[in-house]
Formats: sequence, structure tokens, C-alpha cells
Amino acid sequence: MGAAENQSFCAVVPVYRHEEASRHVAEALSKANIHVVLVDDGNTPEGHAILENIAAQVPNTHLVTNKVNMGKGGAVISGLKAAFAMGFTHAFQIDADGQHDLNAIPFFIKASRKHPQNVISAFPQYDGSVPKAREQGRKITNFWVYVETLSTEIPDTMCGCRVYPLHTVLPIANKIKNYRMGFDIEIMVRISWAGIKMNFYPIKVTYPEDGVSNFRVLHDNLAISATHTKLVCGMLLRLPKLLLRKIRPKK
Repeated sequence: MGAAENQSFCAVVPVYRHEEASRHVAEALSKANIHVVLVDDGNTPEGHAILENIAAQVPNTHLVTNKVNMGKGGAVISGLKAAFAMGFTHAFQIDADGQHDLNAIPFFIKASRKHPQNVISAFPQYDGSVPKAREQGRKITNFWVYVETLSTEIPDTMCGCRVYPLHTVLPIANKIKNYRMGFDIEIMVRISWAGIKMNFYPIKVTYPEDGVSNFRVLHDNLAISATHTKLVCGMLLRLPKLLLRKIRPKK
């Protein structure tokens, strides 16, 4: 039996204040024959009840509950741990608000089956709905990621739509203490440091007009800046290894 035939997929969907929108995401994943792991990241009792109903009504949906809000990173890690414990080999992280094109789900699963050892990540193709501040922030982050990885091969680290091979990525995720908005950035930089290959494919991203944003402009931008400071220091500690990797011929 080949490696692709041994793969088993689930989707990890972190949910905080997007309980209603997450139903549509769970239904789309379920229709694509993907087991869904919803992570209730400290929602209100009313929100938790909505998620319980979704888990009961949408086939192959499992609910993981964080009693208190741990942030997106904490929710994703809880979901990855649950996925691994349930025996899945790969986890498809996707946001709960429906901003990612759900029609692309089969493509990303197919790409992961073709490259089972690699992280399969989306990079966003925005329409006019993207907030300008968010778009500019991504450009700044991309610059610092180039510095932190000594590479221009990572076009985006902030799009929360990825397929992780759990046996290699979960140990990296378990070491990350940044549970807030900087998690998506930090894990991709650390995956690059670990030498795990990544494949990037475009995905349409639409910000819902009536969507609820969990991004706190001042607080989260300061936190992301602190994340980059830490990662630059981490790069300097790894500089000899990263430089050696660059001069070695690729296999």
C-alpha cells in the first residue's frame, strides 16, 4: 500500500465568535468526505450550544472544547492534538468564518495526497473586501519572514488554510507558546527552519461584509511585532545551519 493510500484526513476548524458561520464550513467539509474537528475556543454558553448542535447534526463532526479562550494558536493546537489522538495522519486547518473558497477543499487534499510529507498551504488572492490595513500588514510580515528564513520561497504565512502532516508538524506546534494571532506566522517559520518542504497554491479569499473580526488592531499588531523580534533572534542562532542549507545543492 502506497503512502497516499495510508493517509487519513480531518479538518481542524478553530471557532471563536463565528459559531453560526462555522456551520457552513463544517457542512462543506463533511460533503467533501472530510472528518471535521470543530474547536470551541472559549465561546459563550450560547455559542457552545450552537457548536454542539452543529457537531450533532453535521455528519462526521467532532467538537473539542477549550473552557477558556486560548487564542487561535491555542485552538489550532488543541485541534491538532485531538486529530492525532483520533488516528488521523493529516489535518486541514481552515478558518471558521468562511473567508476561504470552500470549493478549493478537494484540490488541497489532492495536493497533500501527492506530497504527503509536505505542508500544503494556501496563499490568498484577495478581492475588494480585504481591509487595506490587513493587506499592508501582510506585506510587512512577508518581508520579515524572508529575513527570518533567509528565503523568498514562502509567499504567505498569515493565511490560515493549510494541510499539515501531523507526525512532523505537531511536535513543532507543541513547542510554540504564542497562542494568539502570531501563531500562523511562527509555525510556518519554524516549519521552514526544520527543513520541512512546503507547497503553496492560490485560494480566493473574501471577507464577509457582516463578519466578526477577532483581530485587535493595536494589541495584535504589537504581539506580531514581538513574534518577529523573537523569530529574528531565532534565525541568528540558526544562521550557520541556514546558510549551510542554502549553499548545499537541493536533492
